[in-house]
Amino acid sequence: MDQPKKKKKTVVTQPPVKVKKPATRQGKPAKATGKVFKTYNPAKSNGFIVLFFFILAYVLYGNTILNKYAIDDEFVTGPQNGVVTQGLKAIPQIFSTPYVSQTGNVGSQSADYRPIVKLTFALEYQLWGEKPGRSHAVNVLIYFFLCTLLFFILKRLFKDYNILFPFLITVLFMVHPLHTEVVASLKNRDEMLAFLCGFGGLYYFLRYAENKNIRFVFYAMIVFCIGYLSKSSILPFLLLYPLVLYFFTDIPFKKMVPLFLAVLAVIAISQFGPKLFLHHAARVNSFIENPLYIDKNLWHRLGTAMLALLFYIRMLFYPYPMVYYYGYDTIPITNLWNIWVLVSIVIYAILLAIAVMKFREKHVLSFAIFFYLIAIFMYSNLPTPVVGIVGERFAFLASTGFIIALVYLVFKLFRTEPRSLTIELSDRIKILALVILLAVPSIYLTIKRNRAWRNSYDLTATDLKRVPRSSKVCIQYAGQMMNRVYKADPRDQESMRQSFTPVITKYFRRGLDLYPDNYATLNDLGSVYINFAENPDSAIWFLKKAIALEPKLQPAWVNLGLAYRKKQQFDSAIYCYKKVLAQNPKEIKALIAMGNVYNDIGKFEEAVRMNQDAMQVDPSSDIPYRNIGNYYIQQGDTARAVRFWEQAAEKNPEYDICMKLNSLYRLKGNMDKANYYYDLANASIRKNRKK
Repeated sequence: MDQPKKKKKTVVTQPPVKVKKPATRQGKPAKATGKVFKTYNPAKSNGFIVLFFFILAYVLYGNTILNKYAIDDEFVTGPQNGVVTQGLKAIPQIFSTPYVSQTGNVGSQSADYRPIVKLTFALEYQLWGEKPGRSHAVNVLIYFFLCTLLFFILKRLFKDYNILFPFLITVLFMVHPLHTEVVASLKNRDEMLAFLCGFGGLYYFLRYAENKNIRFVFYAMIVFCIGYLSKSSILPFLLLYPLVLYFFTDIPFKKMVPLFLAVLAVIAISQFGPKLFLHHAARVNSFIENPLYIDKNLWHRLGTAMLALLFYIRMLFYPYPMVYYYGYDTIPITNLWNIWVLVSIVIYAILLAIAVMKFREKHVLSFAIFFYLIAIFMYSNLPTPVVGIVGERFAFLASTGFIIALVYLVFKLFRTEPRSLTIELSDRIKILALVILLAVPSIYLTIKRNRAWRNSYDLTATDLKRVPRSSKVCIQYAGQMMNRVYKADPRDQESMRQSFTPVITKYFRRGLDLYPDNYATLNDLGSVYINFAENPDSAIWFLKKAIALEPKLQPAWVNLGLAYRKKQQFDSAIYCYKKVLAQNPKEIKALIAMGNVYNDIGKFEEAVRMNQDAMQVDPSSDIPYRNIGNYYIQQGDTARAVRFWEQAAEKNPEYDICMKLNSLYRLKGNMDKANYYYDLANASIRKNRKK
């Protein structure tokens, strides 16, 4: 460790001991008691610090409480997650199912096992239902607890340092704008819980180092296991624990090995245990998420990894612009002979050299650099490709090492020894002034960035301007535009379709320009030309390209059938649906669409039968009932049409079906029924607005 420099004059930060004057009574001085009291109270000082952290957390992230659900939140919480919305009664299902399990237009996927995170959301649903603002408030509270724990651990590690040192590290950690993705996104609560439990385990290891009581190792294992069941991003602590114990305790290396093996055993149990009862994970990683999933060239892996590591250095120093997703083609896939790759190699070589040279003396810079390198390594793309290539949330833990080094250098800039318990007033003012100079713009950027996370549409619209070459952001923006049309007041949908369609097609096409061989986007664009643009010829062109890429996938075949139906080429439409049903006789979209074609060509019985088959496949779907009702209306059988429409409205009271029933009952003079369905129609509009 560094040795403190001698100073000619110092100002004692701890107040001198004073003799408390006895209380006076009726203006007369009491007799002196001779008792001596110290005015400095560490517990009281800690209380003020904790209160400051609490206030700072809500100053930074209080505006997120006004936010709704944003990108990917629906995977783990929100009304679309049928498990979480059951509340605490879903606990057995939460602990026996994957973290993500979804079925989309292009297949389905399930991946990961993070029951602790889903449990927190289920608890929130049990307490107050669907209240995204309160969930955001919980996120801020977790961030406060996390930062408070960080402070007390830093205080324990740097016990021979001035209290200003761990305090300023914690403050700069809290205000770093790069953390907005973790705190403002409900989906990324898993990162905070993993971080919290990682440092919770460290706390107990430090307690073990102090008194050698084995029960603290047991506590550390439990906390670490909870963290791993929150997210595997806790993995760097496997190496961070020995690092901390080496630098800040006197535990010999041979006693660290059992601790390391104990953590490794917990990881193995947490990783492989759930596989005994979970279905095989089906996470599909695409080219636009990271081309390294497809490109197996070693030199490309190394070059891109160094470019990613340079990205993290830049964002830690200058966190602007921030983007929720990068992916292809924002970070280019490159080899080692890229100029920026060479710059990155030089920077990291220097950092590693400093860390190694000062390792034996247990220098704080060596600790900070190794902390950063260990924490960032798993997100460098070196061990495995990373979803999105880079991401701000991936630097969350690593930023701790960066900020420790930054605060140490701030002290050294003013030739002040951080280990000195007494620091001159002038030096304290200089240090605080520089920290405030760093903190104020960080606070501004954090609060401003939080507003972009209001909802998925605002987030994609904001970030599209910052990464116009991100294929996935272009596609997701177009998808959010479509979503706005579907969720709009049904009375406004037609006008919105007309105004939004050029923008939707523009960004789907831009996504395809960046990466043409994207089956999902080709299929989506075909769907837009069918349902929005009324251009079946363009739809057929894009859908055939999608089918050429993936002939066995069903969505493009279903949409191609719809396009042929629009052109009244019914034989071609039936051919498409038969192709789908030959592979999957229970494909409900093909059954329903084929029923509509049969109705178009006058085969009423076949049309009804296809929709009845669809009812068997999905009894909760309202669409078959709506369709059969439509068929009976065309046959002039209003009574049967109403019966099926009422069953459809019972399952899903959509605006249009409720208004049809309202009109029919109004014509019959049954105002009670008419008003009932009118109220249901308006309730449907209000429900869509909330989404």
